[in-house]
Amino acid sequence: MSSIRGVLTGIAMFPDKLDNLVPLSPELVKPASITCARAFADDETTRFLIPDATKRDKLRFSFEYYLNLTLISGRGTYVTSPKCEGVAMWFESEKKESFFDHLRAGFPLLPLHAGWGFLLRESQLDLHFSRLRRELAPKRHMYLGVLAVEPAYQGQGFASKLVRPMIKRLDEEKMPAYLETQNARNMEMYRGWGFELIKEETMPNSSLKLFLMLRKSQEPTLI
Repeated sequence: MSSIRGVLTGIAMFPDKLDNLVPLSPELVKPASITCARAFADDETTRFLIPDATKRDKLRFSFEYYLNLTLISGRGTYVTSPKCEGVAMWFESEKKESFFDHLRAGFPLLPLHAGWGFLLRESQLDLHFSRLRRELAPKRHMYLGVLAVEPAYQGQGFASKLVRPMIKRLDEEKMPAYLETQNARNMEMYRGWGFELIKEETMPNSSLKLFLMLRKSQEPTLI
């Protein structure tokens, strides 16, 4: 599948062209997964999911699975260019993947790459995040699941290049956006794009903080 096909209210939310961003394609899955893994290599959540530092190079296989899933299900994943300096994964709240989608994306291979401990901890976090989204986010919204920039390119505006085009489109559609972050330093960046902190809590079975943020749609002229 080489095109993004998410549709809401009859309008394609994930067009093939979104400003100068490049929609994810099968040949970009591997480089995009490496960018994501490098961006999150020193993240506190990564250390929680993979306590053994010698195994953290396996993180890319988890991102590869999620990227494949976005291709199969028609979710909106964009990269900054074929070099994959940055990656953004957007998820439409009302669209769900099937069991077979997960199989095709490579879920059965995850334990072989990252181990059962990683898979169990990640599944627990996913369930927790999903419960919070159902509780806190509007029924119809766009979820920013992953925003990753290769460390060598951080601080050069690539995150803004990834997020602002989708925000502009969401404002045109009067659609809110939701995200969670485990990095308090990132909150100011997200506030700059109009997100507001709506809840802070501790992640289950850990001392890690979790910050839930919501962005209400605004007049397009404000972006």
